[in-house]
Amino acid sequence: MPKLTFNDHLFRGYDLRGVAGEDLDVERMDALGRAYATFLHQRRIWEVVVGRDNRITSEEYSDAFIKALVESGIDVVDIGLSLAQIVYFSQYLLRFKGAAMVTASHNPAQYNGLKLAVGFSDTMTTPEIQEFKKIAQSGEFVKFERKGSLRKQDVFGEYKADILRRVGKIGSPRGEAGKFKVVIDTVYGTAGMFLPSILREAGCEVVEQHTELDGTFPLGTADPTEREVQERLAERVVKEKADLGLSYDTDGDRMGIVDGAGRIIWNDTLVALFAKDVLSSMPGAKIVFNVLCSKQVKDVIEAEGGVPLMWLTGHSFIKAKIKEERAPFGGELSGHMFFTDNFYGHDDEAYASLRLLAYLTRMGKNLAQVVDELPKYHSSPEIKLGCADNVKFELISGPITADIKKEFPSAAYVDIDGIRFDTKDEMGVVRASQNGPYLTVKYEARDQAGYEKLKKVISAILRKYSEIDFKDGVNTDALE
Repeated sequence: MPKLTFNDHLFRGYDLRGVAGEDLDVERMDALGRAYATFLHQRRIWEVVVGRDNRITSEEYSDAFIKALVESGIDVVDIGLSLAQIVYFSQYLLRFKGAAMVTASHNPAQYNGLKLAVGFSDTMTTPEIQEFKKIAQSGEFVKFERKGSLRKQDVFGEYKADILRRVGKIGSPRGEAGKFKVVIDTVYGTAGMFLPSILREAGCEVVEQHTELDGTFPLGTADPTEREVQERLAERVVKEKADLGLSYDTDGDRMGIVDGAGRIIWNDTLVALFAKDVLSSMPGAKIVFNVLCSKQVKDVIEAEGGVPLMWLTGHSFIKAKIKEERAPFGGELSGHMFFTDNFYGHDDEAYASLRLLAYLTRMGKNLAQVVDELPKYHSSPEIKLGCADNVKFELISGPITADIKKEFPSAAYVDIDGIRFDTKDEMGVVRASQNGPYLTVKYEARDQAGYEKLKKVISAILRKYSEIDFKDGVNTDALE
């Protein structure tokens, strides 16, 4: 086949994401299928499970990708519309090391992409993405000397049974017929096809909101880190007098929560809760979290006798670090949660939701009560600001880092992923996103006055740079 050109920014830090019709099309998905077959050929892997989300282009992209795999001598099981974690589960069910999910996760509707496995619950990190990129751009593909095959299989029943058997008793602390009343909002993403069924089978009374599948995403991106998404969820929780609300991204590996009073709980607080839960039975364990997480997370881990490990943002990076450190749990501000104590180590927010409900049941408390027991910080949401892919990393490592160090000369710094500074009562971080043309920002302080002061400082630094677009982003009001 003729050699195709690919835009460099399609190949991100740990997966592929680009604009459909510009960075990706059927022809390029065919080439990427052949490139993945070549990547797997080097590892003598000829079995792959493939799933897809409900974006408008996902079915035709998946079909092209699968066709290329089969023509390259790969045996493929197509599980159809699915979630990333169901694809990972299918690796164990089918005993396939190869796996691919056609999705752009929480990116806007015009995007699509690929998450590609290198092993069980193990997706590509940057070196493997760069290796894959070289293969795709070279156009030099290798086929197995065997005939590939294709079959379709519905694995949801086995998946649901598997995650339900791994959690303990679930019942509302209110004691009303033993049921949690839960509002679920999936913002028209693929999670709406699966999460209501799972939570009902777990014994919950489920109120569904925007769970119909619509790949145009008429309410905007299915991203539980967006304040607008969480505010809609919170409003419905209060209206329904529910115990809590749960939201999910398009492929189900990010979650968001609100408590029964409609209070938005950002996901670093959820990381702290899960750390507390895990450490109650595994004191002294290591807990991994990303650089965007609140100081609250480290405070809780240390208070509960654990070892805090801060690491790079990104599901592949966190999974790899958890495996390296033999940690029983890790989590991110974005809502990716990873358990290895009684799970596979990949991010599965259906399982994480069940773990949360089981924890509340065991504690005999509601979500608001367990959150109020944690250390308090006034914390921003995760803020995204538009910034072109070709300038964002240098902008952070150069002038923005210099500005922050000048403004906070006595702070402790972490520079493994952007720049993070910590003082006794404050924290701030600015980093370049791995999966889109934007920067991510988070800041917090011990009290409201400190929060407002820090907001002004961070905002003033970032507004100096014309490369940063405050009109193109998420939660940008948190810097106004």
